[in-house]
Amino acid sequence: MLVNTQSPTPPRLDKLRVDHLKDPLALPVRSPRFSWQIAPGTNRDTTQRSYRIRIHRREPGDAAGPLAADTGEVASPDSVTVRVPGFVGQEGADYTWTLEVWTSDAARLTSGGTFGIGIGIESTSWQAPWVEPEQDTVIAEGPLGLSPQAAEAGKPVLPLRDRLHPPRFLRHGFWLEKRPIRARLRITSQGVHQPFLNGSPVGDEVLAPGYESYHRSISVMTHDVTRMLAKGPNVLGVILGDGWYAGRISFLGRSAQYGDRLRATWQLELTDPDGRTHLILPDEGVLSSRGPIDWSDLFIGERYDANAEIPGWDTTDFDDTDRTLWKPSRTVPVTVPLTPFVGEPIRRVAELPARHVTSNSVGETIVDFGQVLAGRVRMRVRGEAGTTVRLEHTETLDSAGSFVNNIHGVNKDQVDEYVLAGRPDGETWEPLFTFHGFRYVRLSGYPGTPRPEDFTAVVISSDLEPTAAFTSSDHRLDRLFANTVWSQRANFLAVPTDCPQRERAGWTGDLQIFAPTAATLMDVASFLGRWLGNVRTDQRDHGGIVPNIVPEPPALAVLEDDGSEFAQITAAAGWGDVITVAPWELYRHYGDIRFLAENFQAMRDWVNFQTRDAAALQPERLRGVHLSGEQAARHELLWNGRLHFGDWLAPSTLAGYLENPADAVMIAPRLTSELVGPMFQARSLDLLASTADILGEHAIAHRSRDQAAAVRDAFASEYISPDGRISPALQGVYVLALAFDMVPASLVPAATDRLVELVHAADDHLDTGFLSVPYLLDVLWENGHPELARTLLLQDTPPSWLYEVKMGATTIWETWRAIHEDGSVEMASMNHYAFGCVVDWMMRRLAGIQLIEPGYRAAAIAPDLDGFLDRCEAHVDTPYGRLATHWERHRHGAVLTITVPVGGRARVVLPPGWALPSGRDDLASGTHVLEIARSHGPDTRSVPA
Repeated sequence: MLVNTQSPTPPRLDKLRVDHLKDPLALPVRSPRFSWQIAPGTNRDTTQRSYRIRIHRREPGDAAGPLAADTGEVASPDSVTVRVPGFVGQEGADYTWTLEVWTSDAARLTSGGTFGIGIGIESTSWQAPWVEPEQDTVIAEGPLGLSPQAAEAGKPVLPLRDRLHPPRFLRHGFWLEKRPIRARLRITSQGVHQPFLNGSPVGDEVLAPGYESYHRSISVMTHDVTRMLAKGPNVLGVILGDGWYAGRISFLGRSAQYGDRLRATWQLELTDPDGRTHLILPDEGVLSSRGPIDWSDLFIGERYDANAEIPGWDTTDFDDTDRTLWKPSRTVPVTVPLTPFVGEPIRRVAELPARHVTSNSVGETIVDFGQVLAGRVRMRVRGEAGTTVRLEHTETLDSAGSFVNNIHGVNKDQVDEYVLAGRPDGETWEPLFTFHGFRYVRLSGYPGTPRPEDFTAVVISSDLEPTAAFTSSDHRLDRLFANTVWSQRANFLAVPTDCPQRERAGWTGDLQIFAPTAATLMDVASFLGRWLGNVRTDQRDHGGIVPNIVPEPPALAVLEDDGSEFAQITAAAGWGDVITVAPWELYRHYGDIRFLAENFQAMRDWVNFQTRDAAALQPERLRGVHLSGEQAARHELLWNGRLHFGDWLAPSTLAGYLENPADAVMIAPRLTSELVGPMFQARSLDLLASTADILGEHAIAHRSRDQAAAVRDAFASEYISPDGRISPALQGVYVLALAFDMVPASLVPAATDRLVELVHAADDHLDTGFLSVPYLLDVLWENGHPELARTLLLQDTPPSWLYEVKMGATTIWETWRAIHEDGSVEMASMNHYAFGCVVDWMMRRLAGIQLIEPGYRAAAIAPDLDGFLDRCEAHVDTPYGRLATHWERHRHGAVLTITVPVGGRARVVLPPGWALPSGRDDLASGTHVLEIARSHGPDTRSVPA
């Protein structure tokens, strides 16, 4: 039976985007692509027959200008990243675009949007200098390496007041003869900045411009400030802080990595009512002073003295003539390339009220927000002037409910302080230039009795649109899904980081693992596109090597002389391979070939490095050993001669972690590097070959496939025994070998049997590390063991995904047992998204939403009707629209509801023993309700009758 459940609605155009963004002000390209969706209403099987795009120059005052491009009516179903032939926008210009779409059911739909082209794309169009305010130089501090001696040598000893310096407050006054009809503020900084115009904040971004490879390029933020300016006097105010540029960052916690003096630059582009244009540029007349912020560091925290506030400092009525307080700045030429900011900025994306304020047995006052997050606290307080309130942040409490600091490293204080001004009506404060990873706050010095309503957690993140949902008959899986979303939100902040409280570093391995899940859960097209630009930038200085961390802080170079095993890992399998994996996954999820084109040369450089390194280095155990000609030739093909992170954090390799964590974490690298390297080498060769074919580089594709086949043959000969065994006997080694087709077809059954034995030997628990865990359940499922895959997912004793859910986790942990059964806490992050990669499996295997063609133009719906769930509902917002499924079993079958977006198709694939209505396995757009029959008798499990 087929039923249409939609109420009557007409079709309409929806989600118009330019290069994945809604009405962008300053694109980094001059020939953007256009995308749209068709909401079909009640029409079934709607398709797009043709489209027409017209682009007009947008005149100041929003008047439509001359026609810049017109495709005419194009007979095509395409609606994702559509090019307009011949259109090349002018740098700094604004445009409107009008879209017409004709559908198969004779509807004509119209809509439109706007976009602007940034400056600095192909020309040197930046005219303003850096403004360098009077300031103290940032002190370079932090450990000099990883060894205890190096860490001790760099350990800061001075009080914070003597180590840190206050952010600078800048005033730029200017006069306008006329109120402009168009005004664009383009601004960036070496540091982080918050602009104001005439007393009001400009934009809603925080921590702009974010984190990037500052010594190679810096992004410029563009703001429409037309309505903020007035005829006569105006004032642009800028607060400038250390941020990632000069503050303490990464796992070393070192400061001044990119520079030790803060600067900002801006251009105010104006168009008068008579059409004349002019620029307002800063000069030595920009004044600066310190304000109420005593210090503000991303890691350490912020101290704010409300008694030192400067009312009206950013307004025209303010008196700035006291040169002991307001001092002239100096100007410095801009030499680093400035480029338009790409994508979504960091914003306040949510607010969570405090759930409880409690006092524990040791007298601590603890504020609990109920959720581990990245952000800061907005506090209301009333008390006497000079009272200091101290807020210390942590992700977890110990087994007794007391505050516990579970963060490794120096300069990771996560402490904010507020000094009251004593206002009778009370005061409200939120830090400006810091953020923390936390759920709990230890409160000290708060006057009176703190109430939950006085505290709000302000969640900050890059403002990425959620694109997926999952609910089921097992609430634990729903919580696991939510935990993964929260971890992605906390760590997709400026760059994809590993954790928001300890390192905040762009570890490439974490993103490589998580890329498919990331692109399912949120719209990460622009965010990861920008980050991959930093990957390419940092790669250029390393002979094709992709750094383990991107952006790569300059101070990490000291690790090369550290002497530790960890420091030897300068090029890592599964980490550097992010340059092949992430562009491929972005192409698959968004159907945008530009991800492949932009990264193609970087992919080749990485693969070429692997090839050169394979020929140059042999495994340490074979150095000086006589090899046969055949064996030597094999090892020259295999990238197996250097230490990698390997299958990092595989549980069985961490037995001695509590006693000696530094040694324990290196056991997996020692055991698995020799095998993991060639496996990821083959994987990257495959992806390079597929990319080359799509881009028309067929000769490169052919060579890459031949090389991948040779690597696989050499690997099998060297490491796989005739009975399908691989040493060391670790689950992860077998998982990767099977997932990456390293096992000859004749030996796949034997290798699978050995993997199953290893899983059973672990009492049906996973024993996979970072690199193999994304593939574990799929390998079991695809090789005939779906029930074992389900068993592993449902385990709730460690190591398992649901153990942390059982223990009350609200995010994904770094380690499987970060909190022990007795409540004791390990020194590990409670907010690492990597192991949340299982959500991708849940969406594909349980809900049944499977991507077949790029952008979900074709999908499969293959729900797990034979599994442990009675009900599952999920959706993915694809580039074509929402693809959704909802299934529920009953005693004699199931009801499956599928929504397919216009422009997509879905093929229904059911397990053996289930039967679809005749001819209903291939679905076009619309909502389809399918009554599915069981062909092997009624279900005897506990399901609704």
